[in-house]
Amino acid sequence: MPTLVLRNVPEDLYQRLKETAAAHRRSMTQEAIVSLRTALDGLQEQPPKLDVEDTLEWLRRELWSLPVLDRRSDDEILGYNDHGHFD
Repeated sequence: MPTLVLRNVPEDLYQRLKETAAAHRRSMTQEAIVSLRTALDGLQEQPPKLDVEDTLEWLRRELWSLPVLDRRSDDEILGYNDHGHFD
């Protein structure tokens, strides 16, 4: 199994790892492996971030092109009566 050596670990990070390892009853090595695995797995599961133009294109293609099935007016949907009061 490969070995990984970390140098110049910031003190605050070292302390957090030490405290977390103690709380989980793990060695610091075990805790570091779990933390790295969790962080890297989380990166792989996230979809790529779209920029504004890609997002707008998706909305136009997938959402805004859907037919409107509800023929009520905005006021009817919101619950306003003919006098502009909320029912």
